[in-house]
Amino acid sequence: MFLDLTMPDMTGYQVLDALQHEDLNTFVIVVSADVQPMAQERVRALGAIAFLPKPVTPEALRPVLKEYGLHG
Repeated sequence: MFLDLTMPDMTGYQVLDALQHEDLNTFVIVVSADVQPMAQERVRALGAIAFLPKPVTPEALRPVLKEYGLHG
């Protein structure tokens, strides 16, 4: 799942928290313009596998996908 932190009804943090509480095993890559270190640490603590700054590029995404066996 690609997830932004800023959304109209729920924040990305709330989505990550809900995924954890529901014990849903989901690969989440956060894509956000909020590149503050605290935001990156928080999403990792909530279970995101990666944080990529906007605008995301194929060169930034490819190694993350490959690390988790999601790209050949």
